[in-house]
Amino acid sequence: YLSPSANLKFSDVPTGVDGIRAIPAAGLLQILFFFALVELAWMPASQYDGDYGVGWFGDNIEDPEEKARKLNAEMNNGRAAMMGIMGNM
Repeated sequence: YLSPSANLKFSDVPTGVDGIRAIPAAGLLQILFFFALVELAWMPASQYDGDYGVGWFGDNIEDPEEKARKLNAEMNNGRAAMMGIMGNM
């Protein structure tokens, strides 16, 4: 069951964009509150450059040049992924 109180099963939810309309409002609010918790409390970005202060696979990078190079590589990979997705559309 997706929502036992609403008697809503996963098989009752349509595919595609229409599926979001089948989810009860309380369920959507739970999802949004979880996203807000992650974004604002659990891993807030001090600056908006992708540096969340958790280090590189748990290992902190002390050299500022190496850190900048790795952050730039991460942003460029994200941009390339976005272009790839747009190419598939």
